[in-house]
Amino acid sequence: MVANQPKPDLSMQNKVAELTPQQYKVLCYLHEGLLNKQIAYELSISEATVKAHITAIFRKLEINNRTQAVLVASDLKLHMSSSQS
Repeated sequence: MVANQPKPDLSMQNKVAELTPQQYKVLCYLHEGLLNKQIAYELSISEATVKAHITAIFRKLEINNRTQAVLVASDLKLHMSSSQS
């Protein structure tokens, strides 16, 4: 197992559940490998807003980078269809 890899557990699921619907969408797009500019286009928001959402996601999930965010999304099998919106 890779060091510092987030483990899927109830606490992480609860943290993801606390994301806003827009933050959840951003996390799903990160999981799909989209760049900030592409996420901004898909959500019709500015790139600065995407960056703000990503910062909030990192804070709420207590992670430090995109790779960890993708691992969380992958471990929890997050998809846009299970979005909170």
